[in-house]
Amino acid sequence: MKHRHLASLGCLVVVAATVLVGCGSPAASKSPHSSKTLTVMYWTEFDTPGTNATPDLVKSAAAELASQHPGVKVVLEPVTTDSESTYYAKIDLAQRSAATAPDVVMEDSFLIGSDASAGFIQPVPQLASWSGWKHFPTAMQGIATYDGKIYGVMNSTDVQLAYYNTALFKKAGLPVPWQPHSFADIVAASKALSEHDPGIVPTWLYTGTPLGEASSFRGFEVFLDGTHDRLYNDKTHKWEISGPGFTATWNFLAAMRPYEEPVSDWSNPNASATVDLNLMPASKVGIVFDGSWVSTAYVPHSLKPWPAFFTTFDEARMTTDGMGGYTNQSGGFAWSLSTHAANPSLGVDLIEDMSSASNIASFNATDGNLPPRSDAVDEPAWVQVNKLDPVLTFASKQLVYTNYRPNQAAYPQVSNEIAALTGDISSGSMTAAQAEQAYEAKVTQIVGARNVEAMSS
Repeated sequence: MKHRHLASLGCLVVVAATVLVGCGSPAASKSPHSSKTLTVMYWTEFDTPGTNATPDLVKSAAAELASQHPGVKVVLEPVTTDSESTYYAKIDLAQRSAATAPDVVMEDSFLIGSDASAGFIQPVPQLASWSGWKHFPTAMQGIATYDGKIYGVMNSTDVQLAYYNTALFKKAGLPVPWQPHSFADIVAASKALSEHDPGIVPTWLYTGTPLGEASSFRGFEVFLDGTHDRLYNDKTHKWEISGPGFTATWNFLAAMRPYEEPVSDWSNPNASATVDLNLMPASKVGIVFDGSWVSTAYVPHSLKPWPAFFTTFDEARMTTDGMGGYTNQSGGFAWSLSTHAANPSLGVDLIEDMSSASNIASFNATDGNLPPRSDAVDEPAWVQVNKLDPVLTFASKQLVYTNYRPNQAAYPQVSNEIAALTGDISSGSMTAAQAEQAYEAKVTQIVGARNVEAMSS
């Protein structure tokens, strides 16, 4: 999942009590960890202005840890890159050796299963008895669980929303407010927008390999969640490869092809900036399926302050395909414990401190994501930011409908195939039926014929 910030990530040195919060290089080797020193590895980006939330989060938690464990040192090891895949590769490389592995690492939640399977992170069963654990909803606990074992604590999460331009909707004769109740409703609205104004992108859908996880997660899976089918069946422990829901989702993507952004946009790895920072402010797009963080770019002192966003765009829930009710899918990042952590108990204490209601609220209020901890929404920092950005209030209410990606080791490979196939449909090189057949074959090849099943109506 795309990790969004309202602010840039930096490296700062703070001395608080007896805790040292400093900068380090994840590539630099170090001697075996001191049991009184904890290293924390996380992702930073080059081009995001402002003050980053992550060092402040660790600083706050480190001060709390110092009061419990005098003499402990917490050292920050930021990985600075604008590429998600580069961050994933660098933390995996670092965790292969005790000399370079951090003690605590920021894990994109969809990689927890594969990194646990690879032996990079270790289970932390003691979190189940931590007083804060009960405040994480079942879905948030499940995201950080693999093979029945807890592998971390969610630090941030998100939901998916349908943003729509109310002025363009009214001009196209579409109802405002708008809430689709099926895939057909989305296609119909997109068609109306296209016919009224051929100079706009009727609907933005993330698609294709260049956009990676955004394409599979936001461009396919959240729609599949609106059917009776799922990627993985937790009851049978098999990957679903076909069924009525898959057919409906592949057909929906094919039906949307005439109304989505051009190849020149979705083939750009920085396409999210194109839609969020260019097309939406210029009223050149009718509907945008994107994450709950989009509005955070437009508040004062953010990437593109634009007060009119909150009157130009409205938000709709993610629909099921005619089944009634709503659906959603959430991702986000978690704090996990490296297999090479010298003092696992101390590492868990730091994770718990970073995951307090107040720390999670303050972090997400600055970072632009949603608190995965239910009691964090009552904290002053979160209440205050919702006054500036009411979209976050609407988004938080969608967590009751949410699902999460299969926490299986094979998921990243399956996700890559989904992203590629959505691009094949968008480019016109595959029909919906061909994409469905290719998906069946690819997933069967990845996980084995014994581990797949076809669903019936």
